[in-house]
Amino acid sequence: MNSDDILVAIRGSIKSNEVVDVEEEAIKFVIFRVAGNLYAAYGSDVREILPNKEIYPVPFLPEYLPGLINVRGDIESVIDISSFLGGKKIEQSKVMVMMVKKENFCSGIIVDDIEDVVDMPITAIEPPLSTLSGVAKELIAGRIEFLGNTVSLIDIGKLAAKVAI
Repeated sequence: MNSDDILVAIRGSIKSNEVVDVEEEAIKFVIFRVAGNLYAAYGSDVREILPNKEIYPVPFLPEYLPGLINVRGDIESVIDISSFLGGKKIEQSKVMVMMVKKENFCSGIIVDDIEDVVDMPITAIEPPLSTLSGVAKELIAGRIEFLGNTVSLIDIGKLAAKVAI
């Protein structure tokens, strides 16, 4: 082997060790607060945020369904997920509602506040905390980190199955 052959071999090995920048798939999350705790939902499941909506109570509904709202002429149910997540229920006549849709399920979820809408890589989703119990364990699909806080990811499909009447 002469020196030219050695240089060609070295150049070939250097090229094979190059780092390739691969863009990771990003997912949009809506970060929101319920009963003082942070939660997230997939952005694809969230249709819109409705501030200051009046809930019209309906007799004989389960505790987690405080009533109905009018969304531009459509009547939609409203879910108080704090009933499932162990938070304190706060009686309010006007609330912020996050409208969600997953397959054939469409409803509003009462939220205290919307913190942010963020894009994160799909690998940012970690398994749910093992300390979860009860209904919360059924509804939480995973967790993500947001500004140094652990945020539980709500599975809207599982919520739909839980509240189906």
